[in-house]
Amino acid sequence: MFNRIISALLPFVLFTGITATSPVQAQGKYDDLLGPLGDGVSQQLLKGWQAGVRDGWFVLRNESEAESEQTLTVKAGTAPEDGRLTSVNISLNAKKDTASVGILVQNGEDLCLMEIVASATARLFCVANGKYREVASVPNAAKLDGSDVISMIDIPGAARFYVNGNKIGDLDGEPALGSEIGIMAYDVGTFGLADFSISALQAASDSNGGGNTDSGLPPRGGGSTGKGNSAATEEAGDGEGPLPMFGGDNVRIVAVYAGLIDSIFMHEFGHALIGELQLPSTGPEEDAVDIFSALRVIEPTMYPSGDADTDKIGSGAAKYAALQWYYNGKLGEQQGASTPWQDEHTADLKRFRNIFCVMYGGNPAIFEDIVAQVGFSEQTLGRCEEEFNKQNRAWRTILAPHTRVGAWNPDGLLSAEAPGASIKVTFEQSRSRVGNFIATLLAEPLQGFADELAKSYALPRPLSVIYRDCGELNAWYSPKEASITMCYDLIENLAVMISEVESDAPDTGAASPKPAGLDVPANSSFDAMDELKDAGVPPTILLFTAPYRGPTPNSHPRATIVSTAEVVDALKGEPKLILIDTSGKSQTLPGAIVVDDAGRDGSVTDSFQGAMSQFLKDATSEDTSTPIIVFGAGPEDRSSYNAALRAGTLGFKVYWYRGGVEAWAANGLPLKPVGASSEREAEANAQPDDGLRFAVYEGVDFYGSDVAKSRVEDVPQCLQACLANKQCQAFTMNVNPAIKKGPNCFLKDSTGKGEFYEQAISGTFLAPGSDGGFKVGNEVVRPTDIFTGNGK
Repeated sequence: MFNRIISALLPFVLFTGITATSPVQAQGKYDDLLGPLGDGVSQQLLKGWQAGVRDGWFVLRNESEAESEQTLTVKAGTAPEDGRLTSVNISLNAKKDTASVGILVQNGEDLCLMEIVASATARLFCVANGKYREVASVPNAAKLDGSDVISMIDIPGAARFYVNGNKIGDLDGEPALGSEIGIMAYDVGTFGLADFSISALQAASDSNGGGNTDSGLPPRGGGSTGKGNSAATEEAGDGEGPLPMFGGDNVRIVAVYAGLIDSIFMHEFGHALIGELQLPSTGPEEDAVDIFSALRVIEPTMYPSGDADTDKIGSGAAKYAALQWYYNGKLGEQQGASTPWQDEHTADLKRFRNIFCVMYGGNPAIFEDIVAQVGFSEQTLGRCEEEFNKQNRAWRTILAPHTRVGAWNPDGLLSAEAPGASIKVTFEQSRSRVGNFIATLLAEPLQGFADELAKSYALPRPLSVIYRDCGELNAWYSPKEASITMCYDLIENLAVMISEVESDAPDTGAASPKPAGLDVPANSSFDAMDELKDAGVPPTILLFTAPYRGPTPNSHPRATIVSTAEVVDALKGEPKLILIDTSGKSQTLPGAIVVDDAGRDGSVTDSFQGAMSQFLKDATSEDTSTPIIVFGAGPEDRSSYNAALRAGTLGFKVYWYRGGVEAWAANGLPLKPVGASSEREAEANAQPDDGLRFAVYEGVDFYGSDVAKSRVEDVPQCLQACLANKQCQAFTMNVNPAIKKGPNCFLKDSTGKGEFYEQAISGTFLAPGSDGGFKVGNEVVRPTDIFTGNGK
């Protein structure tokens, strides 16, 4: 949800300090809404189209002319060398998904259109010399609530397009550029336009809202109000004191302020949730809400948006949310400061360790530079993924009874329409430049962020959030007033500290691949159960937490859903097809590979994701076009949804068989026994050459992830204990002869972080085709022995 702030803040910062020059002047009677397009409405209106003003919108309506294109353009000429911004607030109400409206650039017969379609897709395409070319298509980029803004920044010969602050695509050398600019509405429907403007780089004005009306269009601006960027730019520099701008690095500017505000606010919001919802806190509350804040800050980085700038800023924000405590702690050490023993807050460096460990466990890849910078030990890092999973499960479980189900809250136990109170954010004028920077440029996105939180959690009474000067470095939640106070003073102090400590901008991450699809011919039979029945759970890019029983979405963001009939046809016609079973049942589909923990929770950036990647590479011989069908016990087995999400995020061609074993059996299709003692015997039977393969490593300890422990006589007994335990994927045996009592065989649900320890012998199951190479630190170790289902 915090990506809303990132997306909204970046364009503001890009335009800060740039003065508008000679905008194209408006002259027509629709000037207030259409700017320079206003004068051309009457001359350019086509047959079947009507125009007027209603409810704060300039409205174009087409009731009968299917596939008709209504354009309104103005001669704008070539963009100035310093760049030009075109922006418009749009809305549409149409029965057909093909209806669209957007910004048009045109030069004679050549044109390019950045449009929002009624299906909420943002699409950029060009027609040059009579040939159509799609540049970009982004599903669900639009909100369709009256707040959608399309903008274009162009320079001579090139242009970049945004929807709601998110980059959609670029044009370079297109013949359509440098002449006319305007709008195009397409097909039957009602189309709303407002705040159309063309000017040298100056942000478009925000718009004021109104209620739903006869036009069928939502309120202007989604019901919000705000200041235009022109006024914002002038006001953001007002006040006293420093305004750290981090060398003019726009990505870094947004990352620092977003990371500081997000982490501080979510800490106080954690207090508010405990107080307002009467949640249990089994440890010191300050520590508990530190963890809550860390979980919320790292979450956007675990599920990349696909926009490189937004993802890079999200990673940077997470880093600064943690580094503020490290820098503050180190400066305190240098100055001889210490935290009083009776203070309810943990000392800064210890807070950094706890916060960073949880965040690292959620997405290790983005923190490698910090690990090297601060010198975290491998032993500490080995605990962090387990710590993230425990804390994430705990908070989601505690909050579930108060959470509305949604795409970002699949575990919510309340309906999406459950009643609850609002969160209102107010900004007082500040004496400081940092305070006015926040109040002026962030008012709308921070209120939008608060609205998203209010939609997620059913609060019993309204909560107010006040940003103001406090005269102290603090932020707090007041249960008496049901309010959160965010002090400009604290944010300023931390921003200045980071600016003084650092001299170079950090490297802040990257995006992830998207899955592909497969056309499988369908068979009209095999309809014994409704495999796509809507259970009221929206699709999500978050992994469901254990235990994995519960309703699932009837669509998937990273996989194509297939029915029983389609699986049957695929098995007949696709020789390379791979079936993966996560059900844990005693019977499975013929030819399936049983991988019980392929759908484990955590995140798609955890270390298990790396193991999953290697397994799939081995299974597909590194051919990502190999079709993979993932299935579980049935429509209420969330582990199969998770496994498809993990595999799809890795870029494999994934299909989710939602009906699973239950649908297969209900349609009278044959199942085969997995095996008397464990599912892995079925995997062994599917590999007649090698059988079940188990690698043993001497001098290696698989740290953490324990599911059971016992005392045994030797390594074979420890291996047998693992084979008999359904959760066991690996083990470590402590062979130190000095230890005479207590457990020495530790069964684990993953290998976790490997460490060198000469008194340990560890083992794990090998994926098909794997040579057993295992990374310990920076070194790859090979198995001492490999056992198969038929012996060594």
